[in-house]
Amino acid sequence: MKKNLPILLASMLVNMGIGLIMPITTLFLHNRLHQTLVTAGYVLMGFSLAMVLGNLLGGWLFDHWKVKPTHYLGGLLVWLNLTLLIIFPIWPLYTILVIGYGFGLGILNSAVNGYIAAHQKKSPNLFTNAYWLANLGMGLATFLSGILYALNIRWVFSVALFIFIVTLLVVKIFFHEISHSTVAIRTTTSWKSKLQLPSGLWFVCLLLVVIWIGYEQWNSNVSVYMLQQGISVQKYSLLFTISTFEIVIFQPLLNLFFRPTFTNEKYRIIGGTLLFGASYLSLINASHYSQFLLGITLLSFGDMLTLTTTPAMINRFATDQNRATIQALGGTAGSLGRALGPLLGGIMIQYWHYQITFIVLFAVHIGFCLFGNWLLHPERSLKKANDSD
Repeated sequence: MKKNLPILLASMLVNMGIGLIMPITTLFLHNRLHQTLVTAGYVLMGFSLAMVLGNLLGGWLFDHWKVKPTHYLGGLLVWLNLTLLIIFPIWPLYTILVIGYGFGLGILNSAVNGYIAAHQKKSPNLFTNAYWLANLGMGLATFLSGILYALNIRWVFSVALFIFIVTLLVVKIFFHEISHSTVAIRTTTSWKSKLQLPSGLWFVCLLLVVIWIGYEQWNSNVSVYMLQQGISVQKYSLLFTISTFEIVIFQPLLNLFFRPTFTNEKYRIIGGTLLFGASYLSLINASHYSQFLLGITLLSFGDMLTLTTTPAMINRFATDQNRATIQALGGTAGSLGRALGPLLGGIMIQYWHYQITFIVLFAVHIGFCLFGNWLLHPERSLKKANDSD
């Protein structure tokens, strides 16, 4: 782990940048800029969609251009938008700058993930370690976010800017270019063959969209549901502190039981998806805080099993010519799910109410477990990946 510490640090810092700003966006827009919650939702969707585009562009640039300049491009866009946010935290400029920040963040995030993917072959647990540190950084940043916001919104953006300055310094000092023999452009490959990616890869990406649509209910609509049951906002916030604590404590222990093989990764993904589904089932008719504690614990263990494993599984479908682009597909799927989650959840709750929505989410996750057990077969999945090589 020591030799990969700069890579892990860069990943952690990028996630801290996300954790600092996103938790206070709705609060700042609603309480300080006097915008509606619906408007705040659209701003967050714009941020997520910008990250989708940034992820795709960053992955392509990493594979077809140069490694370090791709990091610099994303980082400089982040610097520019954060600097303007420090100076002009006003409506409607705030929306444009947050979306610009998301675009730069997507480029930087996909570049860091591509660099991790390039080194993962020599360090099989690299993605898992990166995920663990990312959660630690996210928890710390979320904690700092509230403190800094209480002082002044400009402190939030200033600390985020400092974090990304350190990130690019880590990239400049410790990251290395990957030779064109490793990241080569295949001029003879047709667009049709590029689109014929393995079905297992598309399944994992679609699964990530579904998981994050459900996950976002915990970040948005579950809070309203808990308040309707007479449970305070403070207790709702405490759930995520508990979740971070569970992930930081138990993630290293789970790694002891799973060797990095295709079969183990498959069952980690399926088992985690089952736990995600069970977390929504536990919310049906939930009225006591203990039921929500059970739900967030199931969600945390689903998170540890599935979301730590999907980057490694996705990397199995990649070649040295498209590794960052393939990772960007996974990042794009997650960002798309986060963008759609609050909106789709609100629509389902409006028409079906909470209980039916939770049942639908549970059923969809179970369906993906059954389909994934059949589709994610090593001979079927990896043969197609190799055939496209």
